Amino acid sequence: MKFSYIVKLAGIALVGVALSQQGFAKDKVYTWTDSKGVVHYGERPPKDVKATLVQTRTGHSDPTPAQIAATQPKPASTPPAEDPRVAQAAALKDPARCAAAKENLTILNTVARIRATNEQGVVVPLSEEDKAQQRIATQKVIDQTCE
Repeated sequence: MKFSYIVKLAGIALVGVALSQQGFAKDKVYTWTDSKGVVHYGERPPKDVKATLVQTRTGHSDPTPAQIAATQPKPASTPPAEDPRVAQAAALKDPARCAAAKENLTILNTVARIRATNEQGVVVPLSEEDKAQQRIATQKVIDQTCE
């Protein structure tokens, strides 16, 4: 029973200390120069000398327009006009897909028994006719995606 009371008391004290720390960050700081040219800083401004309020910073900085403008993407320059068929062919070139298709063709040509899942979800071996169709389809993919 005493232990739980101590834990509650410690928790309340910890919350109190945490909340009081925010007050320290918001204190005002003044700066002024005395008659000898020495710069002073303090929490209260002197009565006989003009003091200026120092803008204190927390760990947070507000974004400036220059930073925002620097992060915005620049508009792309207009690409030169080219033949639509050439552009479409270039878009189809994919090295990863090309490598996968070449690997699939190698497997189709070297492995004797290949199994595939049919429309009903059953795994069945591919017939020689199915392998031939797969070879043709894979070769088309290679022709389209490889350079």
